[in-house]
Amino acid sequence: MPSLRVAYVDTETTGLSSRTDRIIEIAIVLAEVDWDTGRILRRLDQYEALQDPGCPMPAGAQAVHGITDAMVRGRRIEAAACSALLNAADICLAHNSGFDKGFVAQVVPEAPDLAWGCTCRGIPWQRLYSGLRTTSLQGLSHFFGSPRGTAHRALGDVETTMNLVTLPGIEGERAFQHYVLHKKVRREDLVPAVVIRPDLDFGGLLRQRRTATWG
Repeated sequence: MPSLRVAYVDTETTGLSSRTDRIIEIAIVLAEVDWDTGRILRRLDQYEALQDPGCPMPAGAQAVHGITDAMVRGRRIEAAACSALLNAADICLAHNSGFDKGFVAQVVPEAPDLAWGCTCRGIPWQRLYSGLRTTSLQGLSHFFGSPRGTAHRALGDVETTMNLVTLPGIEGERAFQHYVLHKKVRREDLVPAVVIRPDLDFGGLLRQRRTATWG
């Protein structure tokens, strides 16, 4: 079964600018995704962590995500763990990827050079559903009734994104994320990946390598 690896990413921060504000939380879930349908076949790995920004938490930011100074004090995101998951993926997806990848770069400098797709702007939500008034993550998940994680926490928003974009909303029962995946990744010499049962140790299995070009 042809597949690709997708890293679903979300960050929480002290503000809106990756130039002047700091990342305080990250979540990455690496999953195997069916190339033809866009459906998730299985989760492979995940990482989440908080980070001390080295400054007091702005009241406005805390009001959004609820993360306090006490929660982040002395905490550190492991750059190597993040880099391993991001670099293992064929593409990184985030809901507003332009925002997230700038903050991820504070931890993983090569992050902007990886292949990224945006599940907010890369999927034609309002063309498909004329009644949509917003393409925000929470607004879309409410509209479609998909399960939601804790809002404005990194892993919670990753869970919400995954549940939303893997809904079968395209003709032929293909998942919404099929749009962005097939726009951003053009496969060359695609071969089936090893099918991994959930009860087996992924780390002990070999997976055939594939080459890709980025759109």
